[in-house]
Amino acid sequence: MKRFIAGILGASVALGAAASMASAQDAPRVGFVPQIKGIPYYVAMRKGADRAAERFGVDYQQQGPTSTNASDQLRVFQGFVNRGFDVVAVSPVDASSLKPAIKRAEARGTHVITSDADAPDSARTFFVAQALDRELGATVADELIARTGEDAKIAIISDAPTIQSLNNWIAAIKQRVEDAYPSVEIVSTQHTNGTTQQAYQYATDAMTRHPDLDAIIGIASTTCPGVAQAVSDADKIGEVITTGYCSPNTVRDYIKSGAMPFSVLWNPADLGYLTVWASKQLVQGKDFEESMNVPGLENPVRWLPERQILLLGPPMVFTKENIDAFDF
Repeated sequence: MKRFIAGILGASVALGAAASMASAQDAPRVGFVPQIKGIPYYVAMRKGADRAAERFGVDYQQQGPTSTNASDQLRVFQGFVNRGFDVVAVSPVDASSLKPAIKRAEARGTHVITSDADAPDSARTFFVAQALDRELGATVADELIARTGEDAKIAIISDAPTIQSLNNWIAAIKQRVEDAYPSVEIVSTQHTNGTTQQAYQYATDAMTRHPDLDAIIGIASTTCPGVAQAVSDADKIGEVITTGYCSPNTVRDYIKSGAMPFSVLWNPADLGYLTVWASKQLVQGKDFEESMNVPGLENPVRWLPERQILLLGPPMVFTKENIDAFDF
């Protein structure tokens, strides 16, 4: 009798362990490779992604390179693929260097999506986009020129020249200026090595070369603080306006001081959340609809099938009136 009871208990324990293993295996494994780890923007993406992972039953991991280096990012990406993750999402530093790896990953059965930045000519399944390039470009240009006037001289300072999304935003700004503000002159476009210090130096040089400069646009959260600090140190607050695609935490003091009257971005926590939700939909073979209400997100998201883009929504404009409501 004791042996019989022990056998039943042993079988129950074994079945319970097997059920737990099966449950763990049922959770899709999703990895995200940002352009760089540790900066507030990607920390916020991770918080949103973790919230979605808990809600939707996803095993989520995020790991990125210590600098915006394409080779280092490729190694992290390949590590997720080699470990058998169901979905690997990536924000490409250099889309061209990732294309062969994305193709190989898809061929072996790993779903690859892009999020935050795209590799549109690659084998990626779809792109989880924060906002359309043309909308981002138009928002920065319109908000800036409303403050400078339509005969402004503007310098642009961006991060690494290999980051396609940043190049797209620059092109969108220039197109908006060409279409709507023909008297505006973009005097220079420069790319940094991904450091705030170099952005500071480029902004200082731009003000020296162009004493009548009206504005400087920073095309990344890495460049925004350097650009705004350069204007502050030159004692040109109110004379040279700065703006860009900047997370609130990186420019809060500059927005409050007036060195940067506004910045444009989106909520990266929502972007991380949408990336995890979309990854699970992909693993489960579910189709997207043209407009969808995602549980946990305030506004509907849009699906653009002709471009294979899942769109979070329109850009956000941060000013001294609303910036304290955001923490990223």
